[in-house]
Amino acid sequence: MDNKFMSGPEPECGHRRRRSRLRRASVALAVGLVATGIVVAPNAFDAPAVAQTEAAAPPGLQAPVQRWLKDRERLEIELNNALVPFVQQQIADTARAPGICRRLVLASRALIRMGAAPHAQVDQLARAGVAKFEQGAVACLAGDRASAQRLVTEGLAERSTAQEPLDELLEGE
Repeated sequence: MDNKFMSGPEPECGHRRRRSRLRRASVALAVGLVATGIVVAPNAFDAPAVAQTEAAAPPGLQAPVQRWLKDRERLEIELNNALVPFVQQQIADTARAPGICRRLVLASRALIRMGAAPHAQVDQLARAGVAKFEQGAVACLAGDRASAQRLVTEGLAERSTAQEPLDELLEGE
């Protein structure tokens, strides 16, 4: 039988109306919850909150400090390699001394030229001894091996003294 001419709602229409009302109520509830969230926590999605959280983290966990340390890593390795002949007191060999001294000048100056760390205290502690290494390398190139050895030894002492405070600072202790 054809239902086109029947009066009154079809049996499915009531079901559709209920679904439509349910959808409208759900949308209204969702909008209400979002509006309430904005009123209760208006700054929840602001970028400064992320910056504040990062600033509260220890320097070793802050992305800019980590990036600075990573960029510096290769230079630190070269500096350590350049210091080995001084630690082993091999600069007395006059034939090899100029190359040893030049390598230390280049390594120390590369670290000196590198930009400052994003955290002032990290920068200060990480640069401990580097100026003495450069001074020692310059003295070495000038032929003053005794002053060179003394200055490098003083730089190593400065660096050694700064290492534990640097580690503690990076870890937030």
